[in-house]
Amino acid sequence: MGLDGIAITEHGIRWSDENIETLREQCQVMDFLILPGQEVACYTAQGRFQGEFLVFGYSRSLGSSRSLEQILEIVHGEGGLVIAAHPFKKLHHDDGFYGAGESVYHFDIDGLEVEHPSYDDESRLLAWNAVHAMKIAGIGSSDAHDVRNIGICRTLFEGQVDGIMSLCREIRAGRVKAVNLAKADRGRYPA
Repeated sequence: MGLDGIAITEHGIRWSDENIETLREQCQVMDFLILPGQEVACYTAQGRFQGEFLVFGYSRSLGSSRSLEQILEIVHGEGGLVIAAHPFKKLHHDDGFYGAGESVYHFDIDGLEVEHPSYDDESRLLAWNAVHAMKIAGIGSSDAHDVRNIGICRTLFEGQVDGIMSLCREIRAGRVKAVNLAKADRGRYPA
């Protein structure tokens, strides 16, 4: 697939370092980078869905019952990253988004997905506009729930990434480029 590594971002669960190492050994891919993260669904105190967010650089599972404000405080407090997952992924039954949507502008997030398999051209443009206006990193994520989808959308890093610390450093610095291999116009919205 042309990948040098992947990030595993289970919903509300961060794989332990021991489980990541066991996976690496079982797959016999010692030179392939496997990074633990997690995807956290956030809700206000009143139960309103705020979106889903990728978390890197936080060593414990966060579940999916906290507000985005709490997640930002907890994760940033330990030097980690919070990235809006598919904020402009459209709902099938109305005009809203299954993600944070325009509310991303109101939070101190570190990046957001600009390339996602569920995005149409309008969603992609909304995402690119947000990263440029907010001056944050735009990443590509395959959000693969099936092995056949791994790597369709991906993030290219300018600098060397050899672990969570360097991943966080490169994303914070914006030294990334989001790519969607399924889109012929993937160069249309430059990072």
